[in-house]
Amino acid sequence: MKKLFYNLMIVATGIALVSCVNDDTDLSAVIAQYQVEPLAVELDFSELAEPADVPVTDESDPAYNDYVENTGWDKVIHVEMNGGTATVTGTVSGVFVSTSGAHVVVSNLSGPIQVVVTGQTTDGSLKFYGDKRLQVLLNNADITNPHGAAINNQGSKSMYVVLADGTTNHLQDGPEYTMEGDEDQKATLFSEGQLIFSGKGRLNVSALGRGGIRSDDYIRIRPGVQLYIESQALDGLRANDGVIMDGGVINVMASGNGAKGVRSGGVMTVNGGRLIAMSSGDTRIETTDEGLVDTTSCAGLSCDSLLIINGGTLKFKATGDGGKGINAKHDIAIHGGNIVAVATGTRKLKKPKGVKIDGNFAIDGGYFYTYSRRSDPMDVAGTTKVAPGYKTYDQAAKVLIITY
Repeated sequence: MKKLFYNLMIVATGIALVSCVNDDTDLSAVIAQYQVEPLAVELDFSELAEPADVPVTDESDPAYNDYVENTGWDKVIHVEMNGGTATVTGTVSGVFVSTSGAHVVVSNLSGPIQVVVTGQTTDGSLKFYGDKRLQVLLNNADITNPHGAAINNQGSKSMYVVLADGTTNHLQDGPEYTMEGDEDQKATLFSEGQLIFSGKGRLNVSALGRGGIRSDDYIRIRPGVQLYIESQALDGLRANDGVIMDGGVINVMASGNGAKGVRSGGVMTVNGGRLIAMSSGDTRIETTDEGLVDTTSCAGLSCDSLLIINGGTLKFKATGDGGKGINAKHDIAIHGGNIVAVATGTRKLKKPKGVKIDGNFAIDGGYFYTYSRRSDPMDVAGTTKVAPGYKTYDQAAKVLIITY
C-alpha cells in the first residue's frame, strides 16, 4: 500500500510540474483521493427494532403458504439429542422414524408434521423424506454431523425452520461428506424445497465442508430471526430460485476461494432487516471437462437475477483477490434502505469492485455507498438511472455515494 501511495505521489507531482513549472500547485486534493478509507463493514449482533410481523391471511396471496401459521400442525414428533443417541417420541400414522445412534431419518407419507428438536450431539443428524410440508422447531438444539449435513430435507415441499423464542441453536457439518447414492447434501442445513425461517431465536451455522445454508428452491427470512453463518468452504447462504428477506438479522462470514457470503440464483428482494455478509476468499480457478479454464472471484453478495431493495440495512465486503462487494448478473433496483458495498482485495487475476452489474442500475431512494481500493467503485454494463430528488450524488476515484 505504501509503495502504491508513493508511486501515485510521483505521478501526480510529475503532472503538476509539466503543466505548471513556475506555479506553487497544491497537490493535496490529488493525493487525498488515493488516501480514502472505506466505511467499516463489521458483523452486528445488536438488537434490531422491527415492525410487527403480520402473517398473510389472504389465501390468494402468493406468499400465503410461506407463513407457518397458515398450516395446521396437529401431527407432532419430538426428537431429543443426547450425546451419541437420539430419543424420538410421538406416534403419527403414516410417519416412519429410524435411528442409528443420534442420526434420525423421518419418512412422512401422511401430511404436514412438526418436528420439535432439543438437546445436543457431536455425531448426529436429521434427514427428512416425503413431499409434505415440514416444520422443524429448534428449541436449544445443537447438532454436529462430522460426515455431512446436520439437517437434510430431501422433500420438495416447504421446510419451515422455526427458532423458538429466546433460544440459541447450533448446526455444524464436517470437513468430509459421506455421500449416499445420488442424494444432495450441499450444506450444513440443506433443503430440496423452500426454506422459510421464522421465530425470535438465534441459529448459528458452522460450515467446514460445504456451504452454510442452502435451498434448491428459494429462501425466505421473516422478522425476528437471527442467523449467524460461518463458512470455510463454499457459500454462506445460497438459494437456487431466489431470496426474500422481510426482516431479521443475518451475519455471514465466507472464507473459501470464490465463495459468496450470500448467493441468489433467482430474484432477490429485500424489504427490511439487517444483512451483513463478508467474503475473504481469493479467486477460484477450475478447469472444465472441455479443458477450459474458469475463474470466479468471491463476493459479499452474488445475484444471478434481478436484485430489488425496498428497505433494510445491507453491508457487504470482499477482501480476497478480485472480490466484489456486490456482483449482480442482472439489474439492480434500489427504492430505499441503507446499502454499503466495499472491496479491498488485491488485483491479480480479477479486478476488485465495490459493485459490478452486468445489467442496469436504478435508484430512487435510500442511501447507497460503494468503494473499491484498487479498481472502480461501481461497474455498470447497462444504463445508470439516478432519479431526481437526491441529496447527494458524489463520485471520486474510489467512492460513489448517493443519498435521498
